[in-house]
Amino acid sequence: MGSEAKVVGLMADPGVPQKIAQSVAGSLKRELADRIEDIEWHVEVSTESFSLTPDGDIPFMDRAEDLRSRYEWDYIVYLTELPRHHDTQPMLCEVSTANRALLVSVPALGAHRLLAQTRNLVVALIFSTQEGTGQSSLEDSVRSIAKLRSARGGRGDPGPGRDDTAYIVMPGWLNRLRLLTGMVRSNRPGRMLPALTTSIAAAAAVGTFGVFYSSMWTLADSLHPARLLLIGLLVIAALTFWLIFRNHLWTKRRDAVYAWQGGLDNTTTVIMVGTSVGLMFLVLFAFLLALGLVVVDASQLRSEIMHPVSFFNYPKLAWLAACLGTLAGALGSNFDSDDEIRRATYSKRESERRERRERRERRDTDDEAEA
Repeated sequence: MGSEAKVVGLMADPGVPQKIAQSVAGSLKRELADRIEDIEWHVEVSTESFSLTPDGDIPFMDRAEDLRSRYEWDYIVYLTELPRHHDTQPMLCEVSTANRALLVSVPALGAHRLLAQTRNLVVALIFSTQEGTGQSSLEDSVRSIAKLRSARGGRGDPGPGRDDTAYIVMPGWLNRLRLLTGMVRSNRPGRMLPALTTSIAAAAAVGTFGVFYSSMWTLADSLHPARLLLIGLLVIAALTFWLIFRNHLWTKRRDAVYAWQGGLDNTTTVIMVGTSVGLMFLVLFAFLLALGLVVVDASQLRSEIMHPVSFFNYPKLAWLAACLGTLAGALGSNFDSDDEIRRATYSKRESERRERRERRERRDTDDEAEA
């Protein structure tokens, strides 16, 4: 007689959650086979995003049973890129042994051991269900796996298919810092750099003028390296906040469900855009340094600054020219791709999901009216 077969379905948002699901599928199958014998395990991955309700919730548990039936899965796990909250606190996951379902907010896992934590969470759900250890045991396992010492579980209001749903929340500033690192990790800092191509081109044009301009040679030589560093940081900050406010990426307090949520969104956005601008500045600096070494003759530079020239005169010149180029050439520029702007902030992605739900509801209303 053959062994019983069971299927675990991993649903994931596009991006980091999808990559986690695809990467963990093989090892999850092997671990389940090792821990639970006499069952042939299969793991399937599906990319799907849920529209948000008007209250900002993901209606996953309400649909878990229908989704399992539709895909013929025995267990269902949903990995979302969006930070979640419950009772004003950041939330790691929703778990339900009755629904055989698990929702994981990937950013809440932090920036390290994402694959191992995800795999262990799924195993905990399945093991608790198979061994009949119950919902309380599952909640304890989830908190232990995620190493959330101050985490706690909470029960939601009873509803269809959700009477035993538990919410593992993450109170305290240390857990919010962990959530922040996870949000930055999920956004993959630096991927917006290709969307700044126009800014780089404009900055390079102005910066090249600075390399050829002899007065810049004297000015760069006269400035202390600490002052040059400060000028560079101020220029990067100026362009960062220009791009944020020009593209309405700042989450206002009235738009955030909770005060901490707006703060995390904005901090993530500043890190995301700032990292991209910083990388742009370094690319520009490297280009101008190479240009200066090729074009500016040491004898000409010496006659202008009136003292012997060393190699370090060229990085100082390239740095100041990069500052000039970034500030003067790129301050009026913008992102080349609206898609990259959308990816820069969680608030925009949440708004997009709400709008998608509203459009679907309006379409359904119009269809009913026509009928």
